[in-house]
Amino acid sequence: MLLVAAALVACRALAPAPAPVPAAPAPNPDLVQRGAFLFLDPGLSGDGTRSCAGCHPGGGSDYRIYREGVEVAIGAEGGRRSLPLRGLWQTAPYLWDGSLETLRATIDRMLRVEMRGGTIRPEDAVALEAYLQSIRPFDRGRIAPDGAPREPATLTSRRGFELFREAGCPECHPPPAYTRPGLFDVASDGQWSAPTLRGVSVSGPYGHDGRWSSLERALSAAGHAPEPRLSSEELHRLLAYLRLL
Repeated sequence: MLLVAAALVACRALAPAPAPVPAAPAPNPDLVQRGAFLFLDPGLSGDGTRSCAGCHPGGGSDYRIYREGVEVAIGAEGGRRSLPLRGLWQTAPYLWDGSLETLRATIDRMLRVEMRGGTIRPEDAVALEAYLQSIRPFDRGRIAPDGAPREPATLTSRRGFELFREAGCPECHPPPAYTRPGLFDVASDGQWSAPTLRGVSVSGPYGHDGRWSSLERALSAAGHAPEPRLSSEELHRLLAYLRLL
């Protein structure tokens, strides 16, 4: 097995059984369009200097590290890596500590902290939420809903998928959303939400504070303890699979 048995037990103990992934909300085109303009508008920030899109270009992430809205160095105490906004209806609760249950509460918090005391009218908040809910999950079109690689697929990636399941990775990252509610201890100074693995191969640095510079380093730490580590062949297979997500 790739993961330490004790860590897998801990994941099971800390998280509830995965709930079915909710369906995407039906978009209201007028609200989505209005929300898209607000997403780009620095006027929402308290000092007029930043917009939602500044840290989340295209609904993704700039993958920088922030503390109370100020960029800090990778690994800085209290720093949090910005998370992508794709597929938000699948990824509640929100923030690295999973402390906010609703998207509206998350918007209010982001305006208060990251947007430096920004405010928003109630009707505009509805529009911004509609836009955020309209951003589709990252999807290369290479995997089936159960996580299996779609053909044509390499033998290495298919073996990587088998390894992904055998190692218990779906305990914290079940497809198709590749995340689940709950907090998990991954040897990174605390318990944190499991970010989606969608687009993981292009979303570094990794960890809540960006402490792992590459996906290879993150996977090598995925045993949640010093031993056992991934063998070079196991790492190769698992990377081949994760690059499909």
